[in-house]
Amino acid sequence: MKTKQKIIIAGPCAAESEEQVINCAKELKKRDIKIMRASLWKPRTSPGFEGVGEKGIDWFAQVTKMGITVATEVLFPDQVTQVLKIIKKKGNPNKILFWIGSRNQNHYLQREIARKIKDEAPKSVKLLIKNQPWREERHWLGIVDHIFSSGLAKERIILNHRGFSPKGENPFGLRNLPDFEMAMKVKNLTGLPMIIDPSHIGGTVENVFLIMEKAKQYNFDGAMIEVHPEPKIAKSDAKQQLTFKELDKILKIVK
Repeated sequence: MKTKQKIIIAGPCAAESEEQVINCAKELKKRDIKIMRASLWKPRTSPGFEGVGEKGIDWFAQVTKMGITVATEVLFPDQVTQVLKIIKKKGNPNKILFWIGSRNQNHYLQREIARKIKDEAPKSVKLLIKNQPWREERHWLGIVDHIFSSGLAKERIILNHRGFSPKGENPFGLRNLPDFEMAMKVKNLTGLPMIIDPSHIGGTVENVFLIMEKAKQYNFDGAMIEVHPEPKIAKSDAKQQLTFKELDKILKIVK
């Protein structure tokens, strides 16, 4: 029986320059990774680098012409339109994945983002949903219900477990605490694929490896992993981004 292929999404926390984005895409292509993450808009806990915004969509268009799907967080429905408009002109609009981040818990915006994708994007374009920051199964399922209510087809939706804000014991100093059992329950109740985000759970390179080892015990459908050509000079989340050599080691665990 053929083993179902894992969904692997890898790339920098944020798009920082054309050179960085294209170099990352080339490295992923060498490894046959078909989806590259790189946020254009970067919501932050404190003010700072908030992404390159619309300027980076041209870079994404180049990546789609390399045969790689680009993945980015969108905060508002009009950002979906912005990305699609430019990539339709300059790249391959079939090679896009949008995601709703953990900070965006406005259900109206969640629904409208999904509706925009349904109405304006090719059917190959998917939406990934990260869990909310606090640990509550009912709210997580509620996000999915709101997305379903937009009319976006079920086969176009992926879930992502990125952990919950730490409360109580945290012996490994994780950035966010995983709840693997809840993630599996939400996966089963919704019938949607569930991937793991060891970068935002771990918070450090060492912990990214720790979380991936623990996640092997569960039926995750893949992983979203942060990797950067030069993590030490990354403009956001520098501590948790892997080098490409470290990514190679992680891929052995994932697969």
